[in-house]
Amino acid sequence: MNQPGTQHALAAELERIGRSIDAALERLLPQPLGLQARVTEAMRYAVLAGGKRLRPFLLMQSAGLFGVAPERVLRGAAAIECVHTYSLVHDDLPCMDDDDLRRGRKTVHVEYDAMTA
Repeated sequence: MNQPGTQHALAAELERIGRSIDAALERLLPQPLGLQARVTEAMRYAVLAGGKRLRPFLLMQSAGLFGVAPERVLRGAAAIECVHTYSLVHDDLPCMDDDDLRRGRKTVHVEYDAMTA
């Protein structure tokens, strides 16, 4: 049975948690400075490109079921999103799928280069 109210509530919660994860990622990821500037810039380019943030959402919802406060799992949820993004960057490389676009933007190896990706 299709329940539009439930679907709307789920979509709204996914959006709310997604914004929370985006803010945490923006805060936690290093700024592109010094010798590692190119790599950290590429990392931020990939991770901050958006996405559904479904994996962090699942972690935060699971934690909530056990009474764990969202702020206690936010860093872990952000880390899960970083690992997921890494898997996408790796999958897009020329030696793998050689994709040129991801999340509506150039893939990391196209925007930067394969070695940086």
